[in-house]
Amino acid sequence: MIRATYEIHGPAADAPRRAQALAVEQSHEFPTELAPAHTSVSLARVVDLVEVHGTLVLAAVEFPVDLAGDDLSQLLVLLFGNVSLQPGVRLVDVDLPPALQHVGPGPRVGVDGLRALLGASSRPLLATALKPVGLSSSELAQRAEAFALGGIDLVKDDQGLASQRWSPFEERVAAVASAVTQANARTGGRTLYLPTLSGPAETLERRVRLALDAGVGGFLVLPGVGGLDEVRHVASLVPPGTPLMAHPALLGAFVADPTHGIAPELLFGPLLRLAGADVVVFPSFGGRFSFTREQCTAIAEGLRRPFGDVPAALPAPGGGMGVDRVPELLDTYGRDVVLLIGGELHRGGDLRRATEEFRAAVGG
Repeated sequence: MIRATYEIHGPAADAPRRAQALAVEQSHEFPTELAPAHTSVSLARVVDLVEVHGTLVLAAVEFPVDLAGDDLSQLLVLLFGNVSLQPGVRLVDVDLPPALQHVGPGPRVGVDGLRALLGASSRPLLATALKPVGLSSSELAQRAEAFALGGIDLVKDDQGLASQRWSPFEERVAAVASAVTQANARTGGRTLYLPTLSGPAETLERRVRLALDAGVGGFLVLPGVGGLDEVRHVASLVPPGTPLMAHPALLGAFVADPTHGIAPELLFGPLLRLAGADVVVFPSFGGRFSFTREQCTAIAEGLRRPFGDVPAALPAPGGGMGVDRVPELLDTYGRDVVLLIGGELHRGGDLRRATEEFRAAVGG
């Protein structure tokens, strides 16, 4: 069985009825009194109800494993398809049987693999984004070179970089990948460049091939835009040892409401891990978004905690972070973290020096 836990927000007295309706809606979606006897194999059942307080009940629902069809997309439909249209219902946890722990590839590089690629056995990893949107490909390449010379680990495209007229995808990726490769040759560094994969679905495989041929080190994927199965698909297209970083664009629609959607520690944690993300970007507390410190530590835990045999992934807190926040961030997330500082590294205008200071702030 697949066991899912939901928060039912509203009068506790109404929760048993709503939980039962949820179980039916999310499984065979048919009036139970009209269902043939054999459809009992497709019907979910409520196995536990725990009243947290007068307007919050936790409902545990078990689904027959065959309903997921050995398919990541169908698993998501099963867990939160129709019920996502109902207010006051929030998916907060999932336990998968071994048979379903491979509907997604899981992190194929993972924590240890990424550390090995970057030659960083224990220190926190460092990332930045190519900004702002509107620069030419050559200007972005110059910035990437400066970051690599300064010792950054991961240079990712901004999620807003697609294939705009001032920086077409193929031109930008070739220029930035070449600049990073040359910088690494000068310093002996191992900076990886991760271009953003976005745009029409039919361009995905061609862009992956072009980028790999250009010498990129990995990819930034947008699961809120293309779907979690797009992450799984990209993982199937790239060679082993190619890290995928997941960006939260559009995922806020699932997690921003505390009484509806999917708990951020589940979506950014086990579900994105299952889909194949090695690194997951999310907005850290104290930045320009609204996540609390408690939510952020829960997300980090969701990326590390046991989830069947799916490997752990690395948290990448960002969203308005600066070098001055590094001690606080390390105190919160520990050293198995990717610290993401974007626009703040540009203050002062010397990107290489700012990156060197960022590197020094984590102890080399």
